[in-house]
Amino acid sequence: MPALAAAVDWTAPTSASAADAGRARLELRGLRKTLGDTAAVNGIDLRIASGESVVLLGPSGCGKTTTLRMVAGFIQPDGGEIHLDGVLASNASFALPPEKRRLGMVFQTYAVWPHKTVTDNVAYGLEVAGRSRAEIKAETGAVLDLVQLGGLANRFPAELSGGQQQRVALARALATKPSLLLLDEPLSNLDATLREEMRFELRGLQKNLGITTLYVTHDQDEALVLADRIVVMNKGRIEQIGTPEEVYHRPASRFVGGFIGIANMLEGEVAAVDRVGGRVLVALDAGDRLWSRAPERWLADATPGSRATVLLRPQDIKLERPEQPDQEAGTEATFVSETFLGNHYELKLQAGGTLLRVQSRVRGTFEDGRTRLWARAGSAWVVA
Repeated sequence: MPALAAAVDWTAPTSASAADAGRARLELRGLRKTLGDTAAVNGIDLRIASGESVVLLGPSGCGKTTTLRMVAGFIQPDGGEIHLDGVLASNASFALPPEKRRLGMVFQTYAVWPHKTVTDNVAYGLEVAGRSRAEIKAETGAVLDLVQLGGLANRFPAELSGGQQQRVALARALATKPSLLLLDEPLSNLDATLREEMRFELRGLQKNLGITTLYVTHDQDEALVLADRIVVMNKGRIEQIGTPEEVYHRPASRFVGGFIGIANMLEGEVAAVDRVGGRVLVALDAGDRLWSRAPERWLADATPGSRATVLLRPQDIKLERPEQPDQEAGTEATFVSETFLGNHYELKLQAGGTLLRVQSRVRGTFEDGRTRLWARAGSAWVVA
């Protein structure tokens, strides 16, 4: 795939200059849309750079698909602006037609034409663009090889698996060399094993081609694999924008911490503040005291005696004392259950009034159903 990507410039813009280099491929400014009585998108701002893969992540009804459809030109915003390559594409009074936005679109339902062969499906956009037969043949063949469908060019969609049909939809979107590729939950109709395989294929393809991508999903694992940056949405607003590592390990809110991955939330009271080190000592309601990193804005107002919520991921809770513990004596916990999941054990433990989930590569050792828990050094995080 890298050789093909190098041989064919899939993402070359219609015109390029040194001034274009720093320009956002897509920019949303105060974007708003009301559907019925609901503010589906409620004033969001976002810039996506050339070659970047950005994932809109959130629960059903959070506004991610509405945002994508506004970018595509299928619906018009009530307020704010959409800019593509520095050019206004849409606002409340103007909308550039979808076919003039130089976008590629891959839908959840594939949307391939059942009466057309794989080749004809992929060639359609090139035919509409008025390309010559020789160009259509060469570029269709190249993009089919890119998505590993070269040997199935003459088959019809009914003769293909779900994963192969999704590749046809992807090839059709790539064939016209879009400046921005939009994907709306494209893997949700695949079975679990194929979905996992395809997410890695998509990420490899995006990186090899360097194509700018805006991807919508409610699947956190998909987002973590596919994104350079994740935009977490909730109730029409953006809760956090960050790298997969940032939104997972340093969530900006309780919502983000609870939505992405499994989160153990431990309540407590601030015992000491270390602003230079960017951390606080929290006296946990469940017992013991734990040094926790914290966001700068929250840390600026933190004082001893104020309440704090500490997030710990299941894999960051240990059943043995670390060499350099962030805790003084460990937190006492009571055994609830243990499940073997192949590469780790999943334990449920009760600490004070809090039910904790712990992931461990070794089975827990308990005395009279009790043990002590320790946080991996530097893993505890205060959420707002």
